[in-house]
Amino acid sequence: MEQAYCEAVCERKKSVTTTALKAVLIIVIVLLLLSSVIIPWIAIFGVAGAIALIWYWPRFNVTWEYVYCDGQIDFDQILGGEKRKTKLRIEIEDADVIAPYGSDRLGGYQQISTKDYSSLDAEAPKFVIVTKAPKDEGKVKIVFEPSDKMLDMMRTKCPHTFYAQ
Repeated sequence: MEQAYCEAVCERKKSVTTTALKAVLIIVIVLLLLSSVIIPWIAIFGVAGAIALIWYWPRFNVTWEYVYCDGQIDFDQILGGEKRKTKLRIEIEDADVIAPYGSDRLGGYQQISTKDYSSLDAEAPKFVIVTKAPKDEGKVKIVFEPSDKMLDMMRTKCPHTFYAQ
């Protein structure tokens, strides 16, 4: 028996907030190190801050990977290209709606919580899955950017919940 398997990857766009945060952190560390000339014990904070920034820097680069296997989708977060963490696992059969972002079919689901696993690029084609959240959290909207192959597999698995328009 053949498995329906597909992967899709999208890299999160660098936001203005992230860039500003990086700049502020660098400026603070440089100021701490420069002020250590006047007050020597401040160098401890400057060095500790520099070490923390070097350790944390790769976490600013986020990539999302979606793995579809026989009706189940895993949403994995990859930090800095090396550390992977599965954020969510859902069953397509439990979904209420699978539709493009901004579709009229999503009108009744405006008040529920949203989990955004997309690149934050306004030009990228996004889809939304409305499903029950794990651990009895109620309904949740999941925003993501599937590949065409993944969309075809979801349409085949659950044609009654999939809306292409």
